[in-house]
Amino acid sequence: MEIAVGRCDIERMAQVGVTSRRSARSQAALTEEHLARLAALAEADHQAFTRVRGRPEYRSRRLAVVLAQGAARHFLDGRTGVKDLDVWTFYAAIPGIRFPADRRETHADFGPSSLGRQAYDLTAARNARERALWRRWSAYEGRRVDFMMRALQVDVDGSLSVVLQAVRDWVAQGSRITASSKPSAWYLSKKAGVLLYPESRRGEVLWRSG
Repeated sequence: MEIAVGRCDIERMAQVGVTSRRSARSQAALTEEHLARLAALAEADHQAFTRVRGRPEYRSRRLAVVLAQGAARHFLDGRTGVKDLDVWTFYAAIPGIRFPADRRETHADFGPSSLGRQAYDLTAARNARERALWRRWSAYEGRRVDFMMRALQVDVDGSLSVVLQAVRDWVAQGSRITASSKPSAWYLSKKAGVLLYPESRRGEVLWRSG
């Protein structure tokens, strides 16, 4: 599923240093403006997920949104580089009901910015489906944004400190897995997580490797 939003905020964000150059990773600084743009895209994804014919029961259960993986580490160290942008939205679980979106993944075009565009080598695709996805994403005007979701066993009316600790605990629990098949949280724990939502805490580091 592709997420699209209005582009009125792109022009303001991209006035300085915008480039259409393709690269495996961008070394441009990841700024507060970039985080705000990601938060807007995550809001659009949340609205799509909780639409009337979707899962409206989760509309008021969103707890936090986090930029993770290499992009989050790049925000902190300025050296890792940005390949794509992984955004995780966390919801308060509904007691007794399995979260329906733990395998959901959607995508959006970040749009023109100083981060440029992602390079795709179609000849390296493992199969026809992957090649088709890469071809579609190569038409993006900016970096690819990937959206994933998880539900946590947290009171929807709980304090923000409890919510953020629950996110950290979920990542920490995943980091301790020793089985050959690793959960998503294990991979997230190896890099970093930076808050996008709530807005009042945007840019705050939730975790970092080491």
